[in-house]
Amino acid sequence: RRVGSGMASLTARRRDELNKSILAYLKKSGYNDALGALQKELDIQPETKYEGTLERKWTAVTKMSAKIMRLETMVETLQEDLKNFGKGKKKDASLALPRAPAKFTCKGHKSAITCVAFHPVYSQVVTSSEDCSIMVWDYDEGQQEKKLKGHIDVVQHVTFNQDGKLLASCSADLSIKVWNVEKALCVKTMKGHDHTVSCVEFIASGDRLMSCSRDKSIKLWDVQSGYCLRTIQGHRDWVRQVKITPCSTLFASCSIDHTVRVWDFKKAEEIITFRDHKHVVDAIAFSHERADKVLLKHVHGTNGSKEAEAKTAGSNAKETSSPYTPQFIASASRDKTIKIFHIPSGAMVADINGHENWVRGVLFHPSGKYLLSCADDQTIRVWDLEKRFRCRKILEDAHDPFVTCIDWNMSRPVLASGGVDNIMKIWECS
Repeated sequence: RRVGSGMASLTARRRDELNKSILAYLKKSGYNDALGALQKELDIQPETKYEGTLERKWTAVTKMSAKIMRLETMVETLQEDLKNFGKGKKKDASLALPRAPAKFTCKGHKSAITCVAFHPVYSQVVTSSEDCSIMVWDYDEGQQEKKLKGHIDVVQHVTFNQDGKLLASCSADLSIKVWNVEKALCVKTMKGHDHTVSCVEFIASGDRLMSCSRDKSIKLWDVQSGYCLRTIQGHRDWVRQVKITPCSTLFASCSIDHTVRVWDFKKAEEIITFRDHKHVVDAIAFSHERADKVLLKHVHGTNGSKEAEAKTAGSNAKETSSPYTPQFIASASRDKTIKIFHIPSGAMVADINGHENWVRGVLFHPSGKYLLSCADDQTIRVWDLEKRFRCRKILEDAHDPFVTCIDWNMSRPVLASGGVDNIMKIWECS
C-alpha cells in the first residue's frame, strides 16, 4: 500500500523512467528471474540508455543525505554557539574549538606527514615525514626553523619529553633517535627492533621511553644508556601505537590485529584486551580527569553520576601530590569508527560513527567535553562527549586527500594537523 501511494506521487513520465531504470539494473546485474517477472507485470522492455541510471540516482541520494546531516549539525552548532556566546555573554576560552580556514599552511616536506607534536613550552611544533626528515616550525609565524636529518627511511613518529628538552623519533630504518632540538643534534640512537618502529613515547620522568614495532613487540628503553630494558610480547601483528599514562602506572597499545590492550607498566602484564573493532586500530588516546568526569556519567548512568563526580572531585584534590590515572581510552580504526572503553569495567561506553573512511588519529580536548579525530575522508571532527557523542563540528577538506595526524597544544588553544598532501596546518581555536 505504501509503495502504491509513493508511485502515485510520481508523474507518468517519472514512473516510466523509474520502471525502465529498475529493469536495466536487473538485466545488468543478471537477476533474470526478477527481470522476467517485472517485465511481465509492467509489459515493457529494458532499454540500454537506462543502464546505470538507478546506481547514479542512488549515489546522488546518499551523498545528499550525508550533506543534509552535516548541514543540520552545523545549524545545531551555530544555534548552540549563539545561545552560549551571544551578545553580552563571556566566552569560555577552555571550550575553544578549531575554526576554518587554517591560520597557516606550512610547506616544506617532500612526502606525506606522519606525525605532528607541539613543544610543551615554546611556540614550536615538530613534524615527521615519509621523506625521512623531521622539521621544527614556529607556529606563531608559520615558518620552518630547523630540519633534523639522520633517519634513512620513513620517520613514523615524534614526541617530546615533559620539559621539551629532548625529542624522540622512530623510523622504518629500525632505529629510535633522541634529539637535542635546540642544537638540532642527535644525542642517542637505539636499535633493537627487527622491523619498522611505528611509535615512541617518553614516560613522565623522561629517563625511559617505550616503542612499538611491526615486529609485534613493545620495548622499554633507558634514555641515558640507550639499552633495551624489557621486551613485551602479546600482539599477533604490527603494533601501531603505544601510549603511557602521566602517572606511568598503565600503558596501552593498538595493533593491526584489531585489538586495544591495556598493560600494567611495572609488571609489564596485560590487564585487559578490547576486541570490538573490525579492522586495524591505528591510534589510541588515554582520557584525563576532566574527560573522566563527563564519561563516568555514561558508565554509571544518571543515578550514579553524582557518585562518579564525587570520586573525580576527590581525585582533583590529590592532583598536586599524585598524578591521575585515566579511566578511559579512545581508539581510532580503519573500520571508520571511534570507540571509547572504560578500563576498570571493560565496558565500551561509545561507538562513534560518522567518518567516511579510515580514522587515523584521536585525542581528548583539554576541557574534557570533546573528542577530536581525523580521517582519510579529508576531515577533522569534534565529538560532543556530553551530548551522546554527536558530531559537534567538522573541518571539511582539511587536507587532500587524507588527514594523517593531529595534535593539540596544551598551553594555548591551537591545533596542528598533517596530511598526505605533505602539508602541516595550524588551526586557531575559538
